[in-house]
Amino acid sequence: MRPSTAVATLLLSASLAGLAATSSLSAQRAAAPRRAPVTVIEDVQVVDVQGQTVTPNRRVILRGDSIFSVGTLGDRMPDTVDVRIDGRGGFLIPGLVDHHVHLTPGMTRALVQAARGGVTMVNAMAGDNRTAGEYARAVLAGELMGPEIAYASVMAGPDFFVDPRFRGASLGFAFGTAPWAQAVTASTDIVRAVSAARGSGAEALKLYAMIDSALAARLIVEAHQQGMRVIAHGTVFPARPLQLVGGGVDVLTHVPYLSWQGAASIKPEDSFNRANGPYEQVPADAPAIERLLQAMRARGTYLEPTLEVFLGRPTTATGMREWSLAVTRRALALGIPILAGTDGMIGNDAEALPNIHKELVRLVEAGLSPGAALASATIVPARAMGRSRTHGAIAPGRVADLVLLDANPLVDITATTRIRQVFLKGRAVRTP
Repeated sequence: MRPSTAVATLLLSASLAGLAATSSLSAQRAAAPRRAPVTVIEDVQVVDVQGQTVTPNRRVILRGDSIFSVGTLGDRMPDTVDVRIDGRGGFLIPGLVDHHVHLTPGMTRALVQAARGGVTMVNAMAGDNRTAGEYARAVLAGELMGPEIAYASVMAGPDFFVDPRFRGASLGFAFGTAPWAQAVTASTDIVRAVSAARGSGAEALKLYAMIDSALAARLIVEAHQQGMRVIAHGTVFPARPLQLVGGGVDVLTHVPYLSWQGAASIKPEDSFNRANGPYEQVPADAPAIERLLQAMRARGTYLEPTLEVFLGRPTTATGMREWSLAVTRRALALGIPILAGTDGMIGNDAEALPNIHKELVRLVEAGLSPGAALASATIVPARAMGRSRTHGAIAPGRVADLVLLDANPLVDITATTRIRQVFLKGRAVRTP
């Protein structure tokens, strides 16, 4: 080989080697995981909902979607900080959970509005699970800046499926046959029905109406066997609240419906008039109601009062307001765990805060301390929803769903409306 040819060959080999190295480096860079963004909330007062205490002068570091550390101002700062939040004068609480919402098409704006208003997780209670599932997917994918979404499938007796809400949630299916909205009877294949409900993505089964106690008990047992928790209206007509508790239900929702425990008789068709309970005939301190609450305490059944949806609007039911507040107060005194749920996540006002803030005020009106009311929307639903290790507290390793307030909610529950910043999975979602 001539010298010039040899030199050219060496140069070509070196060039090819360089290109190969460059390609390899580019591939390595492309394959390398992206660094999780780091947010530091400086000099903030951290609210411990479980201990009902406030610790001042904390530095809370978020890495990606999780809380990395909760330390002092003297602790070492991360080498790289992407976002720094001045927490001076602020109170940091876990994100709020609305345990009872309903999701329908066209609610993207409402979900964003709820998140900006401090709601970082919701539990959707009956609707079209195709809709709820798509919202949940969009939130997980980062396409929608909304709360984390869990949802339930609903069951009721066949005669209740004249309800237009169920019909609207079952488009494409014969009424009562959608996996997430099923009509059930004593002859229903319970195993298959619950499997279909669970297969629609639901974490919970909701018992709605026109279900007797024997069928309710079978559904509850099978749902638990398949890893689903069970939520029921306080009365599902003709099954009474005490029968649902005896069957092992996890949550009773809508405190006014508990009044039917003392009714002389209950018919399935009473479910269409369920809010007009026998409040005058069955006082809040009636023996039948006391037996029910004692059973709920013994079984560990949660109560979700949903006070605002009943007390915040006109009603023809005489005595409902005082009755509902009194029974909620007695449940609290017995140590029954209370869940905050609204049955209406947010109103039509584009500037309004989500309804969870109104529900917390109602719970304080019923006798909960501000701290207990705050727990009903943070640590208690985290426990009820099987997320007690990941949500509901401010600690390393927990999901970074947080709300920074300008006042102390352990002193005044209306402080939850004084929002400075909200963090969804570590991402700040409000602008100054």
